Amino acid sequence: MAGVRKTSGTGAARGVVYDLAGARQRVTPPAAAERVDTAGITSEARALARAIEAVEEAGEVRAERVRALREQIRNGTYNPDPAEIARKLVERGF
Repeated sequence: MAGVRKTSGTGAARGVVYDLAGARQRVTPPAAAERVDTAGITSEARALARAIEAVEEAGEVRAERVRALREQIRNGTYNPDPAEIARKLVERGF
């Protein structure tokens, strides 16, 4: 790693010296008072939580719908509307 060298001395490290285009820049770790721990929930996690809630709320309704469709398929009475399928695909961005 050209341009990086150890600092001299013994004991705790004081930093690293970088030689960038002839200029020297000393990088030292932040003081303990400057360190801040943070925690948060990402927007993706919030969206996932909302999706899980929606699935849990609609659980039985969805299961009943699936059962009815399976029965129609088994009886040969399931006739999906191609225009409706296309419209739903466009609405959902597929």
